[in-house]
Amino acid sequence: MIQRTAPAAILCALLAGMSEAASRPSFEDLVANLKSPNASTRRDAAAELGRRRRREAVTPLAALVRDPDAKVRLEVVRGLRELRDLSAVPAIVTSLSDGEPQIREEAIGSLVELYADRDRGNPVGRFLELFSDEFDRSSVAPHGSVDATVIQALAGKLGDEDKDIRQEAAFALGILNGTDALPALASSLRDPESSVRGAAATAIGKIGTAENGRALVPLLSDDSANVRNRVLQAIGVLHVREAGPALRQLYEANRRKEGGARILAALSRIGDPAQADRFQELVQDPDPERKRLAIEGLGRISDGSRLPAFKKDYQREKNEELRLAYSFALTLLGDRAFLDTIVLSLPSRTLGTRSRSYLQEMGPAILPELYPYLNDPEAEIRATLCDIIAAFGDPEAIPRLTPLINDPSQTVADKANRAVERLRRSGGAKASR
Repeated sequence: MIQRTAPAAILCALLAGMSEAASRPSFEDLVANLKSPNASTRRDAAAELGRRRRREAVTPLAALVRDPDAKVRLEVVRGLRELRDLSAVPAIVTSLSDGEPQIREEAIGSLVELYADRDRGNPVGRFLELFSDEFDRSSVAPHGSVDATVIQALAGKLGDEDKDIRQEAAFALGILNGTDALPALASSLRDPESSVRGAAATAIGKIGTAENGRALVPLLSDDSANVRNRVLQAIGVLHVREAGPALRQLYEANRRKEGGARILAALSRIGDPAQADRFQELVQDPDPERKRLAIEGLGRISDGSRLPAFKKDYQREKNEELRLAYSFALTLLGDRAFLDTIVLSLPSRTLGTRSRSYLQEMGPAILPELYPYLNDPEAEIRATLCDIIAAFGDPEAIPRLTPLINDPSQTVADKANRAVERLRRSGGAKASR
């Protein structure tokens, strides 16, 4: 039996709601409070204006980026970030020069959140989530537009007196596709702080080319293990073939040690044909990880003549992870029928992440073969492909993704809508250049 709520209780609730709404300051009052002689009033007003997310708040908040009270300035930057409006960028750039390190740090993070497709889960997470290394390359679409003043200002922070600011500025430049700052990032590879050198290496790996990556090779012998690991990742992503001899020597000296697999992974990714003999030996290795990396390495450097042998090895292989690696190599070697195995593995808990990385590595050239899978009966496959296709940044994919905005799966529909909007922005930025 449904219990009826007493009329008096309903009336009390309505009155309480009306009272609460009446006690909340209006937007105009909040703007007026920004001019209060009391710092706490200005601070609270800035925070509340950010929460209300009204674009009109940008101008009055921006006027306080040089407020005499540091706590007010901090809330102003946070408020501008919460507004999610690019018209706030000039004010946030100004805050990059604030005398307080915490405010400069907040400004860097705010710029990343405004331009990139990532958010901090909570204040405690700070830059651990925001500057995640989940993505090999920039988080801004290839044709996305970040204001040149932002890149210039962040490049200037590579010389900040605070090492944490230098580190976060380097990470931000990598995320925001700050290619104009590559010379400055190369200089940061000589920073006295290992955390900064490592961040600069990661940034170069995200936005640089193989030519830029050559500057990373000397850091393979850096004193810091963190720097060496970041350099290995960047060299692999950028396919720095010139690193082949150094990587091979490093691998031979560490092959049975903990870091051996990481070195071999970089060697596998650079696409150096001179390493084919080593990979051919490792294909017979009993260790599954070394064997997988050798299979991938051969796929990246071989020609179609290896297809028959690889197909035979694929048919005999029982390990699912290694079969996936063979599918990747066979696809690279020209047999696109093996793409099916990679795409159908996307929902797998154990293989999904690697399947996604394989598709991302293949790049936009694989798009024509991916489009038919947007009709796959598996919703997770359709959803994941929306993300991957959007990351390629090709606006010509929009007509392929648009029908999925009406997909029966809410997850697919949301991802398709987001992908289409991202690609439209990419196309607009490309056309304006």
